[in-house]
Amino acid sequence: MRSVQQFYDTVGTHFSRTRSKTYEGGTQNWPVTDVYLKRLWESQSVLDVGCGNGRLVSGLPNGVKYTGFDFSKTLLAEAKKQFPGQRFLYGDVLDKSIWEKLGTYDAVFCVAVLHHIPERQQQVAMLKHIRKHLAPKGFLYLTVWNLWQEKYVQYHLGKKNWTQVPYLDRERFCVAFDVQSLTDVLSEAGWKIDELFYADYHGKKSDVMHGQNLVAVAR
Repeated sequence: MRSVQQFYDTVGTHFSRTRSKTYEGGTQNWPVTDVYLKRLWESQSVLDVGCGNGRLVSGLPNGVKYTGFDFSKTLLAEAKKQFPGQRFLYGDVLDKSIWEKLGTYDAVFCVAVLHHIPERQQQVAMLKHIRKHLAPKGFLYLTVWNLWQEKYVQYHLGKKNWTQVPYLDRERFCVAFDVQSLTDVLSEAGWKIDELFYADYHGKKSDVMHGQNLVAVAR
């Protein structure tokens, strides 16, 4: 995780600019993410785990209370610049102290975070923390990059389940999740999966060869 933190602290400003473009829904979020943000209504609350530059805020319905945290100071600075007035905290998902500062939320969004956590027990630990902070009728929306799609599979074929994905002149550590491995880690952490599917650029359900992200919705 330390190498991932250093990566985002170093390239965070450039990375944030690449994530500030708007998609079909008029927000900075992937279209599939906006579908689940629309489930929220005024006065509800959302926790953004590994919030990055805060782009989830761009798709929030009016009146939804937001809290986001991340371990990259560079990305948090970008988030505060883009979305002043929102609650952004500094913290590592694997550090118990950040979770002690948090309450309960009607939804937890964990977008493109889990695949950066190297060890299975660490992945399970984070998912257990999330469960403790989810309201009884709430839901978890989680995505990981689909590294089995054609443009990425070349980086990890022949390895166990991880790869180094290039960005500019650097690389970032990523775990190559598939449907079975994501099901296993969510189940081990005590989650009941409602939906699990690959999504393409437009947010439509796809397959392992063409989907950009693997999406899970759980309770």
